[in-house]
Order: sequence, then C-alpha cells, then structure tokens
Amino acid sequence: MGSDLVNMKPILTFFCFLLLVCTGFTKDKRPNIIALLVDDLGYRDIGCYGGPVKTPVLDKLAAGGVRFTDFHSGAPSCSPSRATFLTGRHHYRAGVYSVITERLHKMHLLKSETTIAEVLKKNGYATAHFGKWHLGIPVHNRKNPTPAEHGFDYWFGLVNGPGPSHKNPTQFLRNGKRMGEMKGYSCQIVVNEALTWLNEKRDAKEPFFLNLWFNEPHAPIAAPDEIVSQYGALNDQAAIYSGTIDNTDRAIGRLIARLEKLGELENTIIVYASDNGSYRPERNGELRGQKGSQFEGGHRVPGIFYWKGGIPGGRVEDEPSGVVDLLPTLCGLIGIEKPAKVHLDGSDLTPLLTQSGKFKRHQPLFWMTGANMVLRMGDHTLFASGTAKSPIDFKAANRLTEQIKQVLGDDLEKVLDGRDVKDLRNCLFNIERLANPEADRLKRQLRDLFYFNEAWIPELKKSELGRVQQLYDLSKDLKQQNNIVKNHPELVARMKKKAQAIYASVMADSPEWLTPEEQAEVKKGRANEPQRPATGAPDTDTAKLLARIDKNPIPKGYHGSRHQPYVDKVMAGLKPEQRARVGQLWKEKRRLNPDMPNPGASFVRILTHVVAGAKINNVVK
Repeated sequence: MGSDLVNMKPILTFFCFLLLVCTGFTKDKRPNIIALLVDDLGYRDIGCYGGPVKTPVLDKLAAGGVRFTDFHSGAPSCSPSRATFLTGRHHYRAGVYSVITERLHKMHLLKSETTIAEVLKKNGYATAHFGKWHLGIPVHNRKNPTPAEHGFDYWFGLVNGPGPSHKNPTQFLRNGKRMGEMKGYSCQIVVNEALTWLNEKRDAKEPFFLNLWFNEPHAPIAAPDEIVSQYGALNDQAAIYSGTIDNTDRAIGRLIARLEKLGELENTIIVYASDNGSYRPERNGELRGQKGSQFEGGHRVPGIFYWKGGIPGGRVEDEPSGVVDLLPTLCGLIGIEKPAKVHLDGSDLTPLLTQSGKFKRHQPLFWMTGANMVLRMGDHTLFASGTAKSPIDFKAANRLTEQIKQVLGDDLEKVLDGRDVKDLRNCLFNIERLANPEADRLKRQLRDLFYFNEAWIPELKKSELGRVQQLYDLSKDLKQQNNIVKNHPELVARMKKKAQAIYASVMADSPEWLTPEEQAEVKKGRANEPQRPATGAPDTDTAKLLARIDKNPIPKGYHGSRHQPYVDKVMAGLKPEQRARVGQLWKEKRRLNPDMPNPGASFVRILTHVVAGAKINNVVK
C-alpha cells in the first residue's frame, strides 16, 4: 500500500498542474485587478456589515472572499484618503495635506509618487481609471498632472463632484475632454465606461487594472425613484442616500456579470472600500465620529478582498488593516516587486489573505490631520497633538454658525435632517447649496475658514508631537467613550515614542507648496484666518481698482440681513452692460481674494461703484 502511494505522487502532481493550466492560474498568467472605492459610505451601510441597504452583489463578494471588520480608509476625508489608496504612503508624504480645491490650492498628488497603476503598468498591465479623481487636475490655471501622468493608459473621470447631483452629471472628462451632460446616474455611467473599455479599448491578452471610484453616496445625492421608494419617501434624504448605495451595488453587479461572460472573474482580484466614514452618523453604527473625524467613525470602513483563484473565501478577518496596505498587498498577491527606495507606510497582507504564513505589520497604522495624530497599536488607539497652532479662527466659526441658525429660522430642522443641532456645522459642510441666499453666503464663508492653508505647512513641518490627549481600548470600548490615558502610563510612553518617530518621518518627507516669497505675501493678510494665493496672473489695473473700491463705505440703506432683496432691487435698475460690468468685477474679486472676510459687503461696494457711473470698458484705463 505504501509503495502504491509513492507511485501515485507524480500522477497527482501532474493532475494538479493540469488543473491549474485549465483554470488559467499558471504563474505566467497574472490576475486582473479591480479596485472599487465609494465616497462617504459608512461602516454600517451595506448588507454584509449589518446595514439597511440591500447589496446582494457586495454581499456575495464578501461571502466568497475575505471581509474585514477592522478596515480603515487612508484618512477621514476625500483627497488625502485617495492619495494613500494609490501610493501605500501617508498622504502628507504624497503632497496631499487635505481636501483639494484647485481654486485655492497648489497641492496635488505629486508626480514623483509611485502609484499602483504605475507599478502594474511596468509589469505588463493595461490600466484604466473611471470616476471621481480629486487628486488635482489642470484646472484654474494649475499645471497639475492628470491620471495619465500617474500611470493610467485611459481615464474617464471627475475633478471632484459630478454636478449638479448623481443624476445627469455634467462634469465628466474622457482623457481630458469635457463630456457635457450625460444622461443617467453617475455610478451606472462609470460602469458603462468601464464595460466599453473592457469590450473595445483593451488588448485581451494583457492583464488589466480597473480603478473605479464612485461618487455615491456623497452629497448632493440622487437615485432612481423605484429604488428610493424601497427605503422610504421619495423626498426622504436617508432613503435617497440608501438608494444611491443600492444603485451602486447594481452597477457593480453589471461589471461582475460582464467579467463572468468574458471568463475573467475567477482570475480577477476585486477590492472594495470607502474613502472615509459617512456624513450620516447613524450609518457608522456604534462608532464614534463621522466623516472628518479622527475617531473610528471617520475612517473605519468596509473592506472586502475577493479572488476566487488565489484567496480562500468565506472568511471574516479581524486584523486591523486598511487601504494603506493595498499597494504592497497587490504586489505580494501577484508576485511582483514593491517600488524600490520608497518608504511604504502600509504592509503586505498576502500571508493573511492567502493563509500562507503569519502576517506582521512593519509599522503601526496611523492617521494625521493638521498637527494631530492617532496611532493604532493592537487594540489601543492613542490621540496626540503636535505643537503647531491651528490657523482656524474657531471664534469666527462659532459666530458664523450662530448667524446661520438665526437666518435659517424654521428651515433649520430641515437642514439638520433629524440630527442634533450640535452637528449643524457638519451638516452644512455636506450640503452643496442652501435655498436661503443669505444662509448660503454665510455657509460658504464658514466653510472657507476650514480649508487647509498651504502657508501653514512650514510651521507644520517644524512641529513636534507633544501632548498625549486620549487612549482607548477598542476591544472593550469600540464607541471610544472611556479615555484611559491616565491608567496606562507605560503603554502611553511606548506608543508616544513610536508615534513621535513616525510623525517626524512624515513631516521630513512631506513637501512644501508655497515659496518663501508666497508665504510672506500670504501672511500680510488677515492674521487669524487662512489665506491662499490668488490663482493665475492678476490684471494689476483691475486689482488696483478693486482695492480702491474696497475702501469705499457701505451704502446707508444696506443691511446684511436683507442682502439679497437690496441687491435684486439695485440690479433691476441697471442696464445690461452695467450688470455685465458688475459680474466682471465680482468674478475678478473672487479670483483675487477667495477668502474675503465679508463677500456680501464686497459685492455691494462693487455694485455701488458701477451705479455711481464707472466707465464700462473691458480694461480699466
């Protein structure tokens, strides 16, 4: 019997090899890769995470793959999280300090960074990006790299939002060319483009990397009525929110079906995650915080890995991990080298996913916002603050918030959408436009206070990690309600030492975006509010005129609380060329001074100047 078994071994080996060849999983045929990233989706949104939304496609991927319970985005906000997703590095290192607004910021994903797309392209992959980008695009006179310069052969994307909502978007670009209004819903349009690329644009002999970054469920939201009605009334924001997630699951289902038809599904790695937590607190489950927060609710998100040909499925994994691990993990799974001479903050999850060895993280997970840092070691999270002082004028922010409350009046409850009034600021930040013009003006002014100031970077880089503020044991306190920082001095000291080393490394690696001259110019402005350089080259004559107009007094009949009626009345009495002149000067004023302290008053001064008989010329003489 023993000799028969020995004789059978070569035969069994041959049949195993034959099976691998027939199913397509030889060493020579690398797997395809699809990365699915959704926008502002919470930890408790989708079905397989106990959420209220029907997501059968994602649930099936999770059941056939590995579903992580302790998975994290690269940051609690959009652009930074995406930079980490593509590079495996903290977003400061990659040049992205905060959410990018090209009107205000020079920063973008550094061209010198090595992305997943570049690594895969170098190893024979066809690469394509579909959907939101938000890592810097050449708009507003910026010379930013496009996705093509970050390794994508083909791209169909968005600077940021689809505008005006997910329905009939107007802002898509195909390889840099504006597409205008496109009928349908953003998630379905993104998948349509991916399917067209799969069918018509690629070389079928090459493995491919598809990067699909959906806009849903980021506000402003929209979904088909027949889907929304399954979750509530058609005007119920929570129901529409759920509808956008359901619609995205259906779109992903169409992609999966096409992969099956092409015979590619079994040899395709699929990864699913969200760029940060939800802006709806109840959709983050029991977690504390929401989008923008360094607490778990801001960055703990769904994380699913599926690969029928290489990852044993049907597992739930509790190991803390995140999108920072994606680049090294994909390299490990397909057997290629990681980028040389690049410090990766993420670790290779391959031993854990394939059950081929013991996983060990080379560096703790961490998140940084401004000068504040959160470090994760084991079950514990440590919150520490740097010595750099925040440039945000919180007194002004509180004052504006109170003004908005008063202006909204009875409409305040509608804006809050069932949430506590203490959460008003976050609610406002996730609303594209308020119906009340004065409240909307104040909201924009409030939001501008919180935009990152690139002139702050030198101070950030000089900052040191100082005071430890909080410590939580997530194994006992997932809601992060019991601060135990005073109870564990030795653990705190050990974690702080590790945090200080990482903090110093990140700050040393991170770039500056403004020259010393630009920083000096910026600092001449308001002392307590963030300042940013004007975009583009100013028309110096017009700039001088606007500076003179700013010195004029406000008309006696004008009151800020009745701004819009006053403006409408005066504008109605102007000739068309005068109205055009007001618009011209106002556009230039906003370009030169995007953070003017009182936009309403500035507009009225321009209006008064034109009424008083300014010459109507294209160029001021």
